[in-house]
Amino acid sequence: MKTLADDIAIEVRLRDVLAIHFDPENGSPYWLDRASELGFDPRVEVKCVADLARLGTMDPTDIATRGLEEFLPRPLLDRKGELIVAQTGGTLGQPAWTAYLENEFREAFVDPFVVAAKHVEFPAGGTWLYVGPSGPHIIDRAADAIARSTGSMTPFSVDFDPRWARKLVTASFASKRYLQHIVDQALAILKSQAITILFSTPVVIRSLADSMPSEHRDRIRGVHYGGMAITSGEMKSVQREAFPNAVHLSGYGNTLFGCCLELGVAVGRELTYYPHGDRILFGVLDEQAGGAGDPIYGRVGATGPLVFSRLDETVLLINVLERDCVRLCDPPTKAPAGFWLMGVASPTPRVEHRNLASVSLY
Repeated sequence: MKTLADDIAIEVRLRDVLAIHFDPENGSPYWLDRASELGFDPRVEVKCVADLARLGTMDPTDIATRGLEEFLPRPLLDRKGELIVAQTGGTLGQPAWTAYLENEFREAFVDPFVVAAKHVEFPAGGTWLYVGPSGPHIIDRAADAIARSTGSMTPFSVDFDPRWARKLVTASFASKRYLQHIVDQALAILKSQAITILFSTPVVIRSLADSMPSEHRDRIRGVHYGGMAITSGEMKSVQREAFPNAVHLSGYGNTLFGCCLELGVAVGRELTYYPHGDRILFGVLDEQAGGAGDPIYGRVGATGPLVFSRLDETVLLINVLERDCVRLCDPPTKAPAGFWLMGVASPTPRVEHRNLASVSLY
């Protein structure tokens, strides 16, 4: 449950990262350019989360058109060996690059899962099968770190190229053949290895379930979903019919800000996702202004197009417009430590993006 101390902590973090990125001598070039257009000094004028609206919104395509080093404070250019670099999947256009320090990577992708998994009794120490992207995508590195942080070895894995999959016409022969190519590799691992935890997209998990013998499905104790949207009904079906012995846990996020987790695993639940710590803020654009108004943070029940802000030393992202519509919600009253900021409920692609998957980990 959020306290006054939590509110103070987020405002301190906000002021700290603004001081870093807007420093006239050592700030990040992108934000120094923006400061020259704003007509005020954000280090002085932006004092709380509500003031973030004064900085306007960012479009992911804008992030993709400038070099990564333009988003990094100048002192980090002397610490390149400490940076983890990754690229987004490019669902909405040109892929964008971003960077994390090692501690930020853990805070963004590992800690949320570890804490949430313990809370919902997701199995620890099992043998993982990860079916998803590698290469420039950060999620395979996250899968490795998550598995090891929960007492497992790094996952057995199958490489899945989401960019190639998106180029294939839906339900075409080529699309079905590529999915079968992925599934065949995963089934070979499931046949030879004692896999107990699955991590992949809902489509792959469903396809695996349809092809796995019952004895293999029965030994699965954990299923983690990422990479594309899943509805409550789809989750319920897989939970009850395909892997009834498993704890089912879905994640929501992307390469730019990290991963948010569910804090409940009841069958038929509404899917709600929460950030861990104080580095991600979720808001929505004011629908009363036709979806083009100021970002709204901290209002329980507010609905609209999602915007997020990432408050990191490496990269500062403010009011980035995402492709989903959401409802803002508070964490449950018995949320584990660190889950106190507002999350999102029932993310659904905006009308102009209904043909695309929801916000992707890939």
